[in-house]
Amino acid sequence: MSVAESVSFYFLLSRYTLGGTRVLVNIGGLQIGPNHPVRIMGIINLSPESFYKGAIAKNSNEFRMMLERVVTEGADLIDIGAASTAPKRVYGTSDIPREEEINRVSLALGSVDNMKRPISIDTTSSAVAEVALDLGASLVNDISGLQADPKMGKLVADREVPVILMANCNTPCGSVQESLNSLRISLTIAKDHGISAERIILDPGIGFGKPPEVDFAILRNLDQFTTLNHPLLVGVSRKAFIGHLLGQSDPDDRLIGSTAATSIAVMNGANIIRAHDVKEARIAARIGKETYEQQDMSEPL
Repeated sequence: MSVAESVSFYFLLSRYTLGGTRVLVNIGGLQIGPNHPVRIMGIINLSPESFYKGAIAKNSNEFRMMLERVVTEGADLIDIGAASTAPKRVYGTSDIPREEEINRVSLALGSVDNMKRPISIDTTSSAVAEVALDLGASLVNDISGLQADPKMGKLVADREVPVILMANCNTPCGSVQESLNSLRISLTIAKDHGISAERIILDPGIGFGKPPEVDFAILRNLDQFTTLNHPLLVGVSRKAFIGHLLGQSDPDDRLIGSTAATSIAVMNGANIIRAHDVKEARIAARIGKETYEQQDMSEPL
């Protein structure tokens, strides 16, 4: 074997083995992790203040219609958010009272008898998460990584549901290393609450007010996050770093950039893609997955 072939082989081998065995997470029978298809998480926002208006359901009827659409387009699971998590300093979003967030979740989820796909509740509030779980949600997506609400860890542990932990440095994480350190803190909190490894998915937290160069660094270095040995969820859909690069201030213009970033994320190890545009994300994920799995080990990378 030549030197170039040896380097190529070692690089590919390290992508699958570095840091140990990555766990599998089961969400209502849906397997998440290595050797399973990349899953697409469709986004439905119940919050009129959310930054992308094309994924907002303003009432129960719109929610049911949007739910049917994302399922038809191929969503494997669906993320429901009732209060915008977009950074206030970027989009000027307003704070939503907890009671209003609960009311939005209750009206939407209470209006559907058959969700058809596992539902994720996107919230940092244990009170909101509890209501959503009572109404049929299957997992919790906590962008604070269990660091905002001290009751969230106990709720997740008691309900024995999966949880998505996002890197959150209180202020925007300023580097790949800061994002990794934040996730390690969240993993410690989860362990202290008795949440098993098989129920944890990690999100490196692209966006959320970070400088664009940090978002691109995270996207480029996702392999560092796979060393934490949990499935990775990546959300790049229509985010500001894409608009900054392409000169697109309006999120409506960022579909093509989002699909390109999705392929890169999957190529670099993402297991779940969170997306506003499910059909396009599925296509982009297939390209990324094929590239990830079929790299020719006989050629230097």
